[in-house]
Amino acid sequence: MADVEFQEDRAGIAEMTRSPAMLAAMEHLGDIVRIDAEATAAVDTGAYAFGLDGKPGVTGGGFTVDPQIRRGVASVVVSNDVRSAPSKNWPEGYPYGVAQEFGNEYVTARHTLGRALDALSTHI
Repeated sequence: MADVEFQEDRAGIAEMTRSPAMLAAMEHLGDIVRIDAEATAAVDTGAYAFGLDGKPGVTGGGFTVDPQIRRGVASVVVSNDVRSAPSKNWPEGYPYGVAQEFGNEYVTARHTLGRALDALSTHI
């Protein structure tokens, strides 16, 4: 039997990475991250975890999964855009979700999305 050498087909790989099947796979992985984040998020009002308007002035929230072809490759973004009500210093509302994830002088960092992403390795 003759030795066979692998020949990379860049066009084929590029086609595969932007295929509907790859996009569906990215969405599935994003859903796993979202579910884990919702299950482990601190629930003071529910706004961060589920997008519930449990605290006056808190809007948005809940984790969203956005699968798209970006720069020619299937990808997914899992995010949380919970914000407080608009104020003088924060016309679009204070980014409470960012504070929950990374912390600040008022909120202890909880790294909910980071931990959920790390946990994804146990699912794949």
